Formats: sequence, structure tokens, C-alpha cells
Amino acid sequence: MRTAASSTQLPLIQASNGERPLPAWLMSVGFHTVLLIALALVTSPVVSKAPRGDADREAGIAIVRRSQAEASYFTETDAESLSAVAAIAPENSPSEPSPLAEMPVEFAVQLPSSSDAATSTGVGNILPDAIGFTAGTGQAKAIPGGQARTQVFGAEGTGTKFVYVFDRSASMQGFQGRPMVAATSQLSSSLKDLDSVHQFQIVFYNDAPAVFNPDRPQPPSMLFASDENKRLAREFIERVSPVGGTRHLEAINLALGMRPDVVFFLTDAAEPQLTPRELAGIKRRNRSEATIHSIEFGSGPFRGGDNFLVRLARQNGGKHVYVDVTKLK
Repeated sequence: MRTAASSTQLPLIQASNGERPLPAWLMSVGFHTVLLIALALVTSPVVSKAPRGDADREAGIAIVRRSQAEASYFTETDAESLSAVAAIAPENSPSEPSPLAEMPVEFAVQLPSSSDAATSTGVGNILPDAIGFTAGTGQAKAIPGGQARTQVFGAEGTGTKFVYVFDRSASMQGFQGRPMVAATSQLSSSLKDLDSVHQFQIVFYNDAPAVFNPDRPQPPSMLFASDENKRLAREFIERVSPVGGTRHLEAINLALGMRPDVVFFLTDAAEPQLTPRELAGIKRRNRSEATIHSIEFGSGPFRGGDNFLVRLARQNGGKHVYVDVTKLK
């Protein structure tokens, strides 16, 4: 005879291996538990973690400069923290003192006003007839690829970025001022060959470099050859006066820091000469592989020889030009 309890007993599920059967309710609870866990895993938000040690950084504009070996990134913050001198100062080995650390650079050269230009006693007014010394065309000499071709005393350069490094020491005032007038005339005519897409910079130097900088108080930089910038450059050139001694290295290093395509380097100073070590340093700092033309002013015929100006041009893919200042008109 069956009892009442036996009528309510839950059915058992017989295990296939002959072991003790499990209640059906227990199997149902286990199935639903597994299902809930699976749903929780699927619907859980995915949280990505930054690598340890990396703090959150603000987003901003970044400029990338790529080379075959590496890519260097410069952010807005980086740009604001750089000074103009640091950007153009040469890298020196521990045994080689920094030339720019020894000699200040004139970045904010005063440009003349219209009234100043009218009363200027600069070299541009010493020999007015000498301004036509060179046969400039007055038109941009553009060539395929967006480049320009221009020359100074027959040393021809091709590229998009040009830096003129001209001696303005007291010796350039000799021979009734003709050397300085001829040099500045050639410079002005060369600028006429540049179009607005090309860039230029002018560095006059004696004991220290003086850089053309119409954007004072902003630091100097390469300038596009717009009509306005060329007009300001002509005013700057007209105000240059030969004075002081001669230090070549700082001015050349300053020009190379601007990464030009072509450097026109003009001087009348056989002394002081650049040493072999200094020439090697210039070659090492010439990272843009700029062509460096050297224009040498001298008195009388060229005596030949392998002076530092000849070596400077040869080591940097340029041309050495000798100008006899006694024949300048």
C-alpha cells in the first residue's frame, strides 16, 4: 500500500552510467545558473586599460617628420617650449664648445621706416651707379618641380630654400665701398629670381650674425619670397653698414640650422681661416645636404691654392668663385 508522500515524490532521472539518479529540479537549477552566468559575461562592458606607467595626455595637433630610419613627432607643447636659438644652434661634441654660446646673435635687427630710408647713409647710397652691377632679370626663374634657379657672382643654386650669408665687416668698406655695394646688389638681384612659393633668409655678419627678421618680436625663420617680404629685405639690405671684425663660423652654423637647399657664403676675409676641424663640423651639421657656394673677394688676381673657402665649397657640393674687387665699378 502506497503512502501519501509517495504520490508527491519528484521523478528521478536515471543516469546512463548506472549511478544514483539526480532529481530533475536540481538539473533545472544548474542549467539556469549556467545560462545567467553566460548572459552576464556577454553583456558586461569591456574596459580597456592603459599600460601601466602611462598617464593620460591631452590631445592636440602633432607634426610628423619622417626619414628612412625614423619618424620624429613635434607637438604644440613641444613647439612652444623650443627657443629659436636652440632650434638653430649646432650640435657640438663634448670637446667642442658651442660657438653660439660664446657670441650673441642679433635676431631683432631694426628695419628702416620710409623716412629713415630716404635719409640713410648706408652703403646703398655710397655708389648709386654700382646698383646695376649685375644683370638680374627681375622675374622668377622657376624650373620643373617647383624649384627656382638663382645665382650670386656666377655661383648658381637650385632649390626652394636659400640662405645668403654675407660678410659685413669693416674691410668690406675698402676700395671706396665698392665690395659691399657689389655684394648687396647681387643679393637684391638674386631675390628677384625667387617666386612667392620659395623661401629665403639673409644673415649679415661681422663679430656676430645679424638675421633679417621683419616679424619681431617673433624669432627669425625662413621667409616666403612674397613681394612684401622682398621689399622689406631690400630695406634691410640698404641699411647694412660695414663695421667690426670677422667671425665666420657662427653665421654659417646659423644658416645650416635653417635647413636650406642652397647657401651663398660671401666674404673678403682670408683671415681668420676656418680650421680643418671647423670645416668638418660644418659638413657634419649640414644635415639638409645644402649646397654651399663660397664667393671670395680679394685684391688682384686669384693666386690659386687650396684655402678654406675652396675646401668649404668642395666639401659641400658647391662652387668657389673669386672676385677681384679692384675691377669692381
